[in-house]
Amino acid sequence: MQHDVIRKALVAACVGAGALFAACNEKATSPMQHDMQASAAVIPELPAFTERAPLDPFFINQPSQMLIRTDARTDFVIQRLVSDPGAGRWHTHTGPSFGIVKQGTVMITRYSKKDGCVSTTYEAGQAYYEVAGEVHRATVLNGVPAVEFKARFYAPVNGAFTTFIADADAPVCGTN
Repeated sequence: MQHDVIRKALVAACVGAGALFAACNEKATSPMQHDMQASAAVIPELPAFTERAPLDPFFINQPSQMLIRTDARTDFVIQRLVSDPGAGRWHTHTGPSFGIVKQGTVMITRYSKKDGCVSTTYEAGQAYYEVAGEVHRATVLNGVPAVEFKARFYAPVNGAFTTFIADADAPVCGTN
């Protein structure tokens, strides 16, 4: 049921944003492929994009499925990421993020002192979430570029919503 709620919210947000921002020419960035171009192996339905807009404080309480709020003005961010195969950089986000894998296979590896490294693999058509402040990275598997849609909450207005972890401080997980 959790995946259905995430999927419905992201589909509505991404379809609307995709239609609205399909003509966007700004360069999108991905925490996975910092300063890299989208792979020619992907025939995009839409170009990669990052769009954001300020969102006034809000309180949404829909028991028992969702409780989300903020007392401050923050940016809401919608992205379409295109990432080449391989491991991305370790990073965190300022707020929770929800993602849908549209193409490819993405492994999200989360790190905590309590549990160490825990990896979960998502295929095309599956949704996942990222917890605010959680150290994680994505690895695109199987030699096929990944296309993902992301919805990000609580980004500082006009500020960074991703903080990269220095290599010296990065978790060591098996094959890292």
